[in-house]
Amino acid sequence: MRVAVVMGGPSAEYEISILTGVEMIRHLTGGKNDVRAVVMSAGREFYYADIGTPPPDAAPFADPASSGRLAGPYAPGSAADVWKGVDVALLGLHGAYGEDGRFQGYLETLGIPYTGSGVLASAIGMDKIATKLILLQHGIATPPFSLYGRGHPDTTPATIAAHHGFPCFVKCPQSGSSKLMGRAADAGELRRLLKELAPEADTLLVETAVSGIELSCPVLEYPDGTVRPLLPVEIRPVKSSYFDYTAKYTDGACEEMMPAPQPAELLERVQATAERVHRALGCRGVTRTDVIVKGDLVSVLEINTLPGFTTASLVPKSFAAAGGTYGQLLDILVQGALARGRRGA
Repeated sequence: MRVAVVMGGPSAEYEISILTGVEMIRHLTGGKNDVRAVVMSAGREFYYADIGTPPPDAAPFADPASSGRLAGPYAPGSAADVWKGVDVALLGLHGAYGEDGRFQGYLETLGIPYTGSGVLASAIGMDKIATKLILLQHGIATPPFSLYGRGHPDTTPATIAAHHGFPCFVKCPQSGSSKLMGRAADAGELRRLLKELAPEADTLLVETAVSGIELSCPVLEYPDGTVRPLLPVEIRPVKSSYFDYTAKYTDGACEEMMPAPQPAELLERVQATAERVHRALGCRGVTRTDVIVKGDLVSVLEINTLPGFTTASLVPKSFAAAGGTYGQLLDILVQGALARGRRGA
């Protein structure tokens, strides 16, 4: 079976996507699969290489145009060689274009099964505003929010301060890995963040900062269609005030406790909430839902429809805590994508 591991893309999360893709390749090479690395450049051109054993390090994929090890570039409309013989695409993409449904739609036109959610669920899950509206529609708690930008003239720094207080968060609605967002501790920082992020999105999401226990819970769909939440992970940043980019991807920058040292009843409610979110958005494959627990209230921060698979990522760690291996997790995702392809789902 030829598995194409797809990574890169035009988003701000290019580097993290490369790390995810390389880690996937390391666990796929070994004789069971014919592995092809497909790197999408920032200009949305494709490069590819068939991978042997041992797998290469990240360097050739970080800059495929100058590496000399990958064929390309190929434009999306003339990339038949890239996808020739591919049975399934294992998506290691993150952020805009790779995670928001557009690339999923591209693969749909090629008839190639792929891991993760479909076009609509990917688009909704990538948009924090659309996600919040669906959560509210399903009675799922989420922190209070406002929308700032064109089309929302009544939202000003003064109204934000009055409604949300400080600290509050300002986020680009389609960013991930805690990029293109920030925490405003006062009115000055709020104005700075609004000015800094306004060119990145027509509408910014402003959220009340909710203090409490931060947990992240993956939900996994098995090849037979069964959906089960995995063990929640408790997250405690050590060097920052919240789970920012540094805390996520720097060794020692946060404590990640698996299983979370919380009462079983609380963990079960977090798992039930994560599964509700997964189903409400119509997700497939594996997702990861981040929540804040304060008292009896579980508030959903966001869902990740293509969560990271680096050595520092939470989903592989949660699966390992339940006794599984990284390779087994990839196999579940690949077999699930093939099963959905056979069903035409």
